[in-house]
Amino acid sequence: MIKTTAALSLLLVLTCAPLRAAEAAAPPAGPAVEAAELLRQGKAAEAYDLLAPRHAAGGDDAETAFLLGQAAQALGRPAEAAGVYEGMLKKNKALPRVRLELARAYAALGETGKAKEQFLAVLAGSPPPLVGENINKYMASMAPRRSWSARAGLGYAWDSNVNAGPEAKTVLMFGAPFTLSGDSRETSGHGYTASLEGSWLREFRPGLALQADAGYSRARYAGMHGFDSDSFSASAGPTFGGRGFVVSAPLVFENLRVGHERYNFAYGLAPQVMVPLGGRLSAEGSLLLQRKKFYVGGGLRSGPLWSASAGVKYSLGPKSFARASLRHAAEGTSEDYLDNASDGLSLGWYAGLPAGFSLYAAPGYSLTRYAAAEAAYDERRRDAQYTGVINLSREFPAAGLSAAAGFTFTRNDSNLGLYDYVRRQLTLRLVMSF
Repeated sequence: MIKTTAALSLLLVLTCAPLRAAEAAAPPAGPAVEAAELLRQGKAAEAYDLLAPRHAAGGDDAETAFLLGQAAQALGRPAEAAGVYEGMLKKNKALPRVRLELARAYAALGETGKAKEQFLAVLAGSPPPLVGENINKYMASMAPRRSWSARAGLGYAWDSNVNAGPEAKTVLMFGAPFTLSGDSRETSGHGYTASLEGSWLREFRPGLALQADAGYSRARYAGMHGFDSDSFSASAGPTFGGRGFVVSAPLVFENLRVGHERYNFAYGLAPQVMVPLGGRLSAEGSLLLQRKKFYVGGGLRSGPLWSASAGVKYSLGPKSFARASLRHAAEGTSEDYLDNASDGLSLGWYAGLPAGFSLYAAPGYSLTRYAAAEAAYDERRRDAQYTGVINLSREFPAAGLSAAAGFTFTRNDSNLGLYDYVRRQLTLRLVMSF
């Protein structure tokens, strides 16, 4: 991790400008002129789109490659930037400015040893005194990545339907109308939430690490303690990566209490992979193999659960992206009428906004089909669920704080009235990072 200021990084680049001028064989022309101006205006995504096709088509002049590397770095893709700079140095090792940019890309990847090698190579060429001074400051600011992080949160929650009950007063069961009690129908509530999360990472060598995460969350509802919940989750496993490619295979554990009684626990394996596809696009995939044990309802829902998802992520800019994924899941139990399979589609959009704000929106759809009919019904249960999430957050880096307001809408459209409901949830949270 690099502990430095934006001013120091900018000063390093500015004092190295003469090196870039000395390296250029000729003034930039054509697309390079436009790309350089776009980068100056902070439009890295537009500059990247202009340069990438030219570079891929064999337009390997130094200026195009150099500006492409800068655009990739500005878009938060240091691995791609490093690849561009390495290619330039293979053709010409006497490019000190390129070595400086490669060093900064390595540092952003956490490869401090490689970064220092490049910085020292520039220093060996006796750069101008101010350049050398800032290189030394930059190297001094690099430190080994801290092995742990922690977050604590406190918030307020309002829920229009805490028990996920139907709005209808009567439902059909065994072919006849049944009147539902007040506790079984839609019931609103509010209360507080609290959470504590921690992560630990041990890097054995570049591209190989062991990561562990744990989290605890609590929800307490005013006057409705039967719906209070305590959830604990943990995961641990190896992580492999390099050049934007990341694979992890953690063991996972979950334990849930509802109404101050044990509800269920689960354990399993959750491998994940992220693969860059070039340009702004990357592919993501995950698999969950889990075993669940329920302590409610006589444990009828206990059994295996597996799910698989695949999707793509598209970078819209340095601080924004769009994501789409498909998911299939199947749950086995001790009763056919509880066995089910589901398919879903989820979309996501994240954008960094001015003044430290960020916005995330995620609509989703899923269809769940049950294997057999319940005793009270002639037809099998079939639920179509529509969801929408929107979250606005604000970072306060100097204080290590973030504040967030979130809203979730759920419409569970079931063919059985007992499971047909609408739910709205509002949360306000304050999180401190350590």
